[in-house]
Amino acid sequence: MIFGGVTTMTTAHSIPSNAEIEAILQQRIDQERQSTGIVVGVIDRSGQRIIRYGTLDQTNSRPVDGNTLFEIGSITKVFTALVLMDRAERGEVKLDDPISQFLPAVVTPPTHNGDEITLRHLATHTSGLPRLPDNLAPADWSNPYADYTIEQLYSFLSTMC
Repeated sequence: MIFGGVTTMTTAHSIPSNAEIEAILQQRIDQERQSTGIVVGVIDRSGQRIIRYGTLDQTNSRPVDGNTLFEIGSITKVFTALVLMDRAERGEVKLDDPISQFLPAVVTPPTHNGDEITLRHLATHTSGLPRLPDNLAPADWSNPYADYTIEQLYSFLSTMC
């Protein structure tokens, strides 16, 4: 089985061993230079396990571990869509609910091509909203949303009409 560019000795339906996962992490960090440290969490029938390799960054040699905080970036889009689908399946929301239904009345919701933006548009990235709000001016670009307020978001949305 090929997993992350490393051939493993597992069967098609098994999860790689800790040693196999660590070998993958070592390759990604030491050879491919994709990161300085990676932590993998595995949950399977035998329980939970954490495999780690590397350090916090190039200037901090502290090893990463199961408590290390990572910026997860774009993967949150997947988690958000999964939560939305779960809530839709439970009947708590509908994918075609307009976002105006979830915003305070003081916000003028934007439209896209003359149509109200829906939860489906947000989940499928077809809302027409830009990647970043035009009023984003972070004090620290390594954590750009740390000082971005809900009021700024509402102002941005209201000017997108």
